[in-house]
Amino acid sequence: MTTPVNRTQIPEGVRDRLPREAARMRRLCGQLEAVFRSWGYQEVVTPGFEFLETVTAGAGTLGRREDLYQFFDRKGRTLALRPDMTTPIARLAATKLSGESLPLRLCYFAPVYRHRDRKAGSASEIWQGGIELIGAASAAADAEVIALACAALSAAGLEGFKIGLGHAELVEGLFAEAGVTPEVEAELKEAMVARDLVAFEKGVSGAGLAPEKAELLLSLVHFHGGYQEALDRFAGAGNGRVARALERLGEILHLLEVIGVADRVSLDLGLVRNLGYYTGVVFEGYAPGVGSPVVGGGRYDNLLADFGGDRPAVGFALELDRMLAALERQGRAGDE
Repeated sequence: MTTPVNRTQIPEGVRDRLPREAARMRRLCGQLEAVFRSWGYQEVVTPGFEFLETVTAGAGTLGRREDLYQFFDRKGRTLALRPDMTTPIARLAATKLSGESLPLRLCYFAPVYRHRDRKAGSASEIWQGGIELIGAASAAADAEVIALACAALSAAGLEGFKIGLGHAELVEGLFAEAGVTPEVEAELKEAMVARDLVAFEKGVSGAGLAPEKAELLLSLVHFHGGYQEALDRFAGAGNGRVARALERLGEILHLLEVIGVADRVSLDLGLVRNLGYYTGVVFEGYAPGVGSPVVGGGRYDNLLADFGGDRPAVGFALELDRMLAALERQGRAGDE
């Protein structure tokens, strides 16, 4: 039965912005855009909706059909509101920008749309600002993107933020070394995305793994320490993917120290993001007073191939409303 609609109200998960709120958002976007442009990034704009097949390319959790706002055009084709910005920009870079010299440095400010569990009280229209560095495969490119995320958060006035750094291949390699089934791996990753240690531990204990393999996986989500501790714990896992991931993380950490932002970064080896296209470094940033990430990103070297372009890429998205909430809690909303 259809719920009656009150035309004076708005749907769950979206919001109006009154003048003060709109001014805060506009000011924040202006601050971030200035930083992005100073680092050589150019703004692009993509459609608010695309073909369903486009937005589900490599999108993992966010590509599940039940999470998407879908509708049909007059030709009967299924369209969907974009659930993230990385996939549309990957399409754009692989097609209309395919002849441009590399690397491409692109930025954006736009809302994305995702169905949310009403119990969670989270937004369905999510305003993001972000960047994508396309055509650069090096650790220096990874470090540039992470350093730019730090510069953007600092330029907005956020204090006390921290960036957690992980690697998709480290997680994949440890799962392979442990010998878990694809079904168990999917369950464990879902628990890791949700930061649900109880569910993760339950999944490991029920997977029938050898004790040393189970301990290896548990130590991943319970890891606290620096790079040397990570080497001591995981370098002997006997898996080339793990070794390569650790080596790459070491290179990135060294570069971030040279750049001068290493104090903002720590290892978070159990980090798994809820998008299926990540292939390398992944990261999330948190600010005091906000329980969810204010920034998240990583490397996605295979996504552009879905659109006919085989180029490595790395980027991040800033969660603008979470940033505004953190700034307000810190007394740095900047009202004029």
